[in-house]
Amino acid sequence: MGYFYLILQAFIFSFGGLMIKAAGGMFSPFLISGLRFAIGVAILMIILRIRSGHFRLPMANRILLIGGVCKALHCLPENFGIMRGVSYGGILVWPVQTVVILIFSALFRRERFSARMLAGTALCVAGIGVVSWNGASPEIFLTTQAVTLLAFVLAGIGAAGFSISQKKLVDRMDIVELNTSMFLYGLITVCIVLVPSGPHLSGRFTWAGLITMIALGAITCFGFLLQAAAVKTVPLLSATIIQSSSVILNIVWGVLLYGDPLTAYVIAGSAMFLTGIVLVNLPSK
Repeated sequence: MGYFYLILQAFIFSFGGLMIKAAGGMFSPFLISGLRFAIGVAILMIILRIRSGHFRLPMANRILLIGGVCKALHCLPENFGIMRGVSYGGILVWPVQTVVILIFSALFRRERFSARMLAGTALCVAGIGVVSWNGASPEIFLTTQAVTLLAFVLAGIGAAGFSISQKKLVDRMDIVELNTSMFLYGLITVCIVLVPSGPHLSGRFTWAGLITMIALGAITCFGFLLQAAAVKTVPLLSATIIQSSSVILNIVWGVLLYGDPLTAYVIAGSAMFLTGIVLVNLPSK
């Protein structure tokens, strides 16, 4: 079931960029991050209350704290970067996350990877890189787009740190309690940024914006529950690569709903990514 959970997570996360863009009409990137955590925590606490009748959150754990701070580091710059660019701009997070997890798995978990696995991973990373580059002049990334690029790199590092922390605890903790604790630490971290950086209401109130924000918080909550359930049985690097398949749908939704450009670079990069996915998931002989 682990692989099914990851595919389902990739599908629901493919709407994330669109929702962040839509919610950005009412809220600042920082407030979007805080509300994602707050709504996620509220839903998780309701689940805990229904399931066991009480809240038992083991907060006194260093890995939980690290995971929560890393998740805040993921959400804050990613939301900022998406609102500055196209709705599928956040796909740059995935190659950074994949490379960080590959290095961590090789150096600290002493995992060994076949040549096919490494080649497939490289193709996935390169494909997303081509999509993100999209034929732009290198000067753009060093000038006008430098801040956005840096935001997505930081988000990728944060996403990797959260996934690694989740993997280290998932066999020892209940996944609902684990995610609730990490989300609470993430919310506290975001609030430290929110308080001195206001105002955060960036536009007029609309019911569509509010509903979109609630839905974004809900998919954040359930998406990472699916991830926690999946990484119990799926290797962390494989899980990350399967999750990154959401980039293809990110592009489709962005083109269809927002008129984001579909160029030869986007098509070629997507083809490279899909080839890499096939290589990674081919059964071993």
